[in-house]
Amino acid sequence: MAWILKYYECSECGSKWTDEWSCSCNDRCPNCRAETEPHDDVDLTYVVKPAASDMSVVMFSPESAESSPDYVPIGVFANKADAWAFVRTQQE
Repeated sequence: MAWILKYYECSECGSKWTDEWSCSCNDRCPNCRAETEPHDDVDLTYVVKPAASDMSVVMFSPESAESSPDYVPIGVFANKADAWAFVRTQQE
């Protein structure tokens, strides 16, 4: 994975937050500074964005992404369903 949305819940104070980064790593609670592991994550390496005339573009975050996803377009499709079908083939 090159870009990840991570979900955290602090076991010390109960604070909840999210963070996006290029790896699934621990974070410090923004409230009490306790080190916390993510309890869930979402792979954002591929995203589908709307394009002109109801078309959809697939964006890809390369392995070189570190502090931002650095998305690049890798395909334009007639609709969102076709774009997500393409993403599924890339993830296999």
